[in-house]
Amino acid sequence: MSDPPRPTVKPAIEQLLQGGVHVIMITGDSENTAVNIARQIGIPIIDPKLSVLTGDKLNEMSDDQLANVIDHVSVFARATPEHKLNIVRALRQRGEVVAMTGDGVNDAPALKLADIGVAMGKMGTDVAKEASDMVLTDDDFSTILTAIEEGKGIFNNIQNFLTFQLSTSIAALSLVALSTLFKLPNPLNAMQILWINILMDGPPAQSLGVEPVDHEVMKRPPRRRTDKILTQQVLRRLIGTAVCIIIGTIYVFVKEMAEDGKVTARDTTMTFTCFVFFDMFNALACRHSTKSIFEVGFLTNKMFNAAVGLSLLGQMCAIYIPFFQSVFKTERLSFGDLVFLLIVSSSVFIIDEARKYWEKKNRRNDAMYYSNV
Repeated sequence: MSDPPRPTVKPAIEQLLQGGVHVIMITGDSENTAVNIARQIGIPIIDPKLSVLTGDKLNEMSDDQLANVIDHVSVFARATPEHKLNIVRALRQRGEVVAMTGDGVNDAPALKLADIGVAMGKMGTDVAKEASDMVLTDDDFSTILTAIEEGKGIFNNIQNFLTFQLSTSIAALSLVALSTLFKLPNPLNAMQILWINILMDGPPAQSLGVEPVDHEVMKRPPRRRTDKILTQQVLRRLIGTAVCIIIGTIYVFVKEMAEDGKVTARDTTMTFTCFVFFDMFNALACRHSTKSIFEVGFLTNKMFNAAVGLSLLGQMCAIYIPFFQSVFKTERLSFGDLVFLLIVSSSVFIIDEARKYWEKKNRRNDAMYYSNV
């Protein structure tokens, strides 16, 4: 009798291994059968003495001993439900994020203990499904790969969202703080700041959360449970972006104010529009933390394009429609003014593109870089 593995399992395991995921097979079968199946599906077994543990050996090991050797083990044979529980506990003791798959009643305790219990929807028992966090409706192991990919993509989108939100917030607060500290006229009035806040929390920001998943995330090592969302890399990026926005906006404000020595509606309109344009270019740069927008593609996130388009339309209404001019205390700008502001504000996008190019060129072979992005 033979029960061969599904053809989708081996490619899925290869991709998981490429992404630094430690794939372990736990079975009640004999050691020879387990090793044979493991090799068929691509689980690496260099030395069976190190890579394979049987239930008898597990019985002789304490939890600490198991935790010390489990990093080198890929196959557990002749395993009982209690062994499965001990294996999950040992992995968690090492600080690993553990996903456990199973379909039987005897898998339920380990499924419950794991960070993510995954049960089979068709062949799985009701007990296993109840104990799990996720149910595979197609009973296909490769679906787990898709779930991990989505999870990594969501994490990256959260980082990009925070980079956009925090860099813009820091820039807006700094402008007000600096003008107050040096007793200068405020470059933005209350309604303009409110509009900027709406843009920060509105459509452009939200659309970053639905950025399509970059399939290359599976080539990067997994993060540990203790890793922070705001890594040093993210903090450096958002602070650098905020500084660029602050310098560019102050430059426009001082340049306009210097012409007549006082703050006019034109001065605040130019400053206000400059900041909004900076916002839009910043959002464009934040679509991906390491890839150029020319690699990502301008049309791959339709919601983002619609959000930016609506935001720019709203800004044009604020400076060209009389009713909104009275609300925001703005005045009409010439086409030349808009071109000038676009050139100045695009600096934040150009600088970020240069950063991505430099990092790609100099850290292409640095795996640790990708794990910290």
